[in-house]
Amino acid sequence: MIKDLDDTLKVLLTTKAPPNSMLANAVINFDLPDSDWRTHVSALTLNLYLYDIRQNPGMRTSEQLVVRSDDATRVMRIAPPARIDCAYCITAWSIAGAGAAVFEEHRLLSQALRVLLQNTTIPPELLQGGLSPQFAPYLGIVGAQDGGKNMPDFWNALDQKLKPSLNYIVTMSMLTEDIPTDQEIPFGLAGAKIETKPLL
Repeated sequence: MIKDLDDTLKVLLTTKAPPNSMLANAVINFDLPDSDWRTHVSALTLNLYLYDIRQNPGMRTSEQLVVRSDDATRVMRIAPPARIDCAYCITAWSIAGAGAAVFEEHRLLSQALRVLLQNTTIPPELLQGGLSPQFAPYLGIVGAQDGGKNMPDFWNALDQKLKPSLNYIVTMSMLTEDIPTDQEIPFGLAGAKIETKPLL
């Protein structure tokens, strides 16, 4: 699921970037941006480093999901999904000369920020792999309010100089049990569908 989230963010940033922009042509990378990684950067790069994963208890619900047959005559219930917050530190890295590098990085960060502000929920058609389906409320992106609090310590630990960064949390849903297959459903349900209501 987490790799699918990385892939989804990459698709979001590249497909929603302005045509022929820096963001549209940048390399998008998810590696730890330490000093060794920096020496291997060979193109303008947007790095999305996942630095924290935790369950979101505020979005916990006891409302089960309903699996319903095509003819709507048979149903079964499965446990509601957990809500998981994935926090990313987003930075830009240029290979230009010292004077131009800062401006390239700031421009790339600005373009990424605009895409994130325009897409506070990720369009369902962009979800990759196991992220589809998601359940209401749908996969959302918000700025981390305290994301920069420990940034100097973070960069010192990576043996890097302090860099400007975007700190965003993506909240996804994760099923704690598998959706039953036709063979696993005791009443022979065919063409099962999941039916949910928005969680308040």
